[in-house]
Amino acid sequence: MFLKAIHSASTAIIAIIILSSVISMGYAAPERGFTIHADGSQVVQVWFDAPPQLTVLYPPAYSFNVAAKTSTGLWITSLHWDFGDGSTKDVVFCCQSQVDDVQNHIYKDQANYIITVTACDNAGNCSDVCVSLKPDFTLSASPSSQSVVQGQRTTYDVTVGSVCGGQAEVNLGVSSSPPPGVTWNLNANSGNTPFSSVLTVQTTPSTPVGSYTLTITGNATIHTTMVTLDVTSLPPIKVCPPLCPNFTLSINPTSLQISPESSPMSVVATIQSWNNFSSPVLLASSGVPAGMSVSFSTNPLTPSPSAAATSEVVISITCSAVANTYPIQITATSGSITRQETFGVTVTGGCIPGFPVESILAGLGVGILALGYIKRTRRTKVLA
Repeated sequence: MFLKAIHSASTAIIAIIILSSVISMGYAAPERGFTIHADGSQVVQVWFDAPPQLTVLYPPAYSFNVAAKTSTGLWITSLHWDFGDGSTKDVVFCCQSQVDDVQNHIYKDQANYIITVTACDNAGNCSDVCVSLKPDFTLSASPSSQSVVQGQRTTYDVTVGSVCGGQAEVNLGVSSSPPPGVTWNLNANSGNTPFSSVLTVQTTPSTPVGSYTLTITGNATIHTTMVTLDVTSLPPIKVCPPLCPNFTLSINPTSLQISPESSPMSVVATIQSWNNFSSPVLLASSGVPAGMSVSFSTNPLTPSPSAAATSEVVISITCSAVANTYPIQITATSGSITRQETFGVTVTGGCIPGFPVESILAGLGVGILALGYIKRTRRTKVLA
């Protein structure tokens, strides 16, 4: 008896040591990334009762617990297990409308496998459910290729999807080295799956003509997707007689920082006439995100010959504007002449959703006046 008690105690101590080692090494069972229930509209419903449980550290072994049920009067006939590594197993049932099954499986490595269970009943109705060993996601971008003229911009739509209905936190980035004169921005650059983002790529007139591969990453190198950027040359400059009328566009300042409290703010667009140019110039903006508006104090602008004309570019934002830095492009067009300049707008701060800053300040003012009135009324009553 004494030796048996010592053996039992030793076994328990060893089990505790092994379990502590497993937890300290970060191999605790995942808490996210599993689908509890399949589509409730299906006749056959199948679900996992719990996330996959790691039972052996190496080679990694997991335990899976699944349940399935069908409509009254029918019964589950089979569960088909696909463990994601090429291994499958079929479990046969009879005469039960609801069943439970536990399976243990050993994997050769620590890769992230997707386990799928398909349940069928005696009427031929089937449904499936899946679970991933770790929270996972998918990453894609479209279109796969974009062509842009030197000095212009283009965009790609980035989609981050969930796997088996689970949620994963994903940080996006671009791992490629930018070509000369090229900048890019991801909006949004992080989120919980599923979510979408837009990759904006801005070139300059000095960006070399050529084809470039941009690698978009999710959580560093967990998942990547590649798109192609084809930069083409500027159209040839139209030859005109000496001293051909022309104009230039400039923006000052080239960047600003704005919050809902400081909105609106402005920069100045200047059209400089050259060689007696004096035609109307139409101004337009692009790259303006949701929650932001851009307007012009004067549009179109008509400079005097060989002189300058200015228009105030007014930027306003609302509470819905997402904090980020946005490249805003101003295009000036007159006849066949087009000029473009870009300035940066950094959105910071925030406000109470649904309550403009002006309303909050007005409310505070009314409250202060009301408090003063109450104090005066009380003082009058005391003196009386």
